[in-house]
Amino acid sequence: MSAVRKPFEQDLYDRFDNPAKAALVILLEREGHVIPDLTEDYYADIVSTKNGVTYYSEAEVKRAWDSDWPSTWSEIRIAERKTRLLKKYNYNVTFYVFNRDINMCWCIRGSQMTEDTVREAKGRFIPKGEKFFHIPYTEAELLTV
Repeated sequence: MSAVRKPFEQDLYDRFDNPAKAALVILLEREGHVIPDLTEDYYADIVSTKNGVTYYSEAEVKRAWDSDWPSTWSEIRIAERKTRLLKKYNYNVTFYVFNRDINMCWCIRGSQMTEDTVREAKGRFIPKGEKFFHIPYTEAELLTV
């Protein structure tokens, strides 16, 4: 049986991908990362180096999050399909989940995304049966752009 996944939406990708990556570049460069190339290869959004170490970073936008993090949301959800990045980079990938305005994000390390955090999620735009990593927001770092 194949995994349940929301179909790719080109219009959302076109609307949010480049702005989220641009914000991520700002965050990473502010932390001293060097980003030699931004060519799309359909793996990690940004590959950077800092102090001789290579870092892999993935940006995404949670459209339902607009200003402050809602007090009723206890966790940050990242689609289970991102497992391919975790495996490719041996869990050495960091996920940045931005709000709709792309001026804040949660930073989540790949090592936090373990099999025991994967379960089905419910939501009006989530197909029944789609699985996500569920990371408590208290275990993530909130950053501002």
